[in-house]
Amino acid sequence: MDNPARRQFFKTSLIATALSVLPSSLLAASRQALRIPPLLETRRGKPIFLSLDSVQYPLEHGKNVEVWGFNGHYLGPTIKIRQGDFAKLNYRNTLSQAVCMTIQGLQASGELLGGVGRALQPKETWSPIIPITQPASTCWYHSVSLANSAYQTYRGLVGMWIVEDPQSLKSGLPHKYGVNDIPLILQDMRLNTQGLQLFQPNQNAFLGNRLFVNGQEAPYLNVPRGWVRLRLVNASLSRHYELRLDDDRDMRLIATDQGFLPQAKILKSIVLAPSERIELLIDLNEGENVRLIAGEKRDVLYIFTSLFADENELVDNTVLELRPEGLASVFSKQAEPQFNTDAVANLANKVVQERHFHFDVNTGMVNDKHFDPKRVTNAKLNTTERWTLTANGAMGFRIQGAKFLIESIDDTPIEQSEVVWKDSVLIKGKVQILVKFEQMSSNNHPFLFGSSNLMLADKGCIRLLVVQ
Repeated sequence: MDNPARRQFFKTSLIATALSVLPSSLLAASRQALRIPPLLETRRGKPIFLSLDSVQYPLEHGKNVEVWGFNGHYLGPTIKIRQGDFAKLNYRNTLSQAVCMTIQGLQASGELLGGVGRALQPKETWSPIIPITQPASTCWYHSVSLANSAYQTYRGLVGMWIVEDPQSLKSGLPHKYGVNDIPLILQDMRLNTQGLQLFQPNQNAFLGNRLFVNGQEAPYLNVPRGWVRLRLVNASLSRHYELRLDDDRDMRLIATDQGFLPQAKILKSIVLAPSERIELLIDLNEGENVRLIAGEKRDVLYIFTSLFADENELVDNTVLELRPEGLASVFSKQAEPQFNTDAVANLANKVVQERHFHFDVNTGMVNDKHFDPKRVTNAKLNTTERWTLTANGAMGFRIQGAKFLIESIDDTPIEQSEVVWKDSVLIKGKVQILVKFEQMSSNNHPFLFGSSNLMLADKGCIRLLVVQ
């Protein structure tokens, strides 16, 4: 008797066999060039206009669908500003629902950041003026609407901020936006046959099976031969990524959420949790094309084993294929960069209070309690506290309007050469941090801290923070 399941299996196997013998050059030829988000570089108070819009965009090639973004584009423009300037923001909500926006990583008061205390109603505008006081860093803006942040961020309310300071401008690092200083916004999604985003609320996690970077799958970028700087934001709702280069060459980590490391760290791979940002230097002076990938390198055998893979596994784990062009310049050799940072010195700060927060990734509770807007964590301005963070499963953590240093992970102290200011981290067991409060918030305009898995955050795995 003819077995349809058996017939389908052999059919799928034959297709996989055919794909496995295609030359890699032919597969690479199907890639699209990386889309670079528009740059809004503001100086001396030049206003920044951000209109929250519904737009048409082809997530699936050739299939325009409704997504969200800013200024008529899917996703938002990259905003670049210098330390000492003022950001004159002008938000306008053209969507049909209220949105609470924040700028994760930006060090400003709760009243100016927005957050859960500042809902932008449909057709409403809001124009805060934010002083930029922090050192060089890569931040990102997105929705933090209570119980709706995951859906609104997933639809496309995401963009990158870049803060520069005199040290970063004089460092000699690659700095030509979109040429050798590349913004990369990572999102995993699920699409239906029409190319529309699939989303199911009220879940503990969302894991898409397709990886999008700046709104594209497995893109490539032609870059001048030499050193390339990649700025990565994990804007996925729940997924964390282990990033590496497919030819196993070294990468240099130079910065995380809140600024530079004391010196570049040479590594083969790095894990990026939701809300985390990193800056990597890649040496393309020699060699051929190289791919930044999420997870392990896949060989021909993977095409067969993928038939039985978990449905949450990424169909294509390529983040970006870098294609170097031209000859290496005699001036392109990058010395090991050194950066001035006060991070290590702040390890000796006086600790005024110690707290423990346990996050339950199954129930969404914090310290065995559900979210209550009347339950507020109070901290004192210009003080340092020691927080011990634990979770019963892998979970991203983030804090708004403050910054922290990681003291230890699973009771193993962090090397001083790796101490850096952060605002987001992956918890896989126990993480001990020193939190510094330099910005004010209030009961009307509180900061948030808790899960950076936005699905869990919407279920209440967060707390409100008031700094006075």
